[in-house]
Amino acid sequence: MLYAIPSGGCFCPILPPFCYGTDLIEEGETVPSLELISKEKNGFGDTYYYIRDSNGVTSQVYEGDLDAFMKKKGVTKLQEGRAYLYPKKRGRAR
Repeated sequence: MLYAIPSGGCFCPILPPFCYGTDLIEEGETVPSLELISKEKNGFGDTYYYIRDSNGVTSQVYEGDLDAFMKKKGVTKLQEGRAYLYPKKRGRAR
């Protein structure tokens, strides 16, 4: 691992670059998948989608960019998914 010394004098690690979506799938790995969480329109009439990938990362993708997004992720179709429901925060009892 390489380290850089900024002007402040501390050592900062330099991480190697990551290349997403270019690796071949090895035996035992899962095929990437995308889940359609919701489809909405903004005030300008543009349709956009909330899509979750197999790592749990949710992205907002506009309709015109959907094909390029799916191609970049290596997926041919969207699956129906559900939004995560988070429990409500409970206030402190006084």
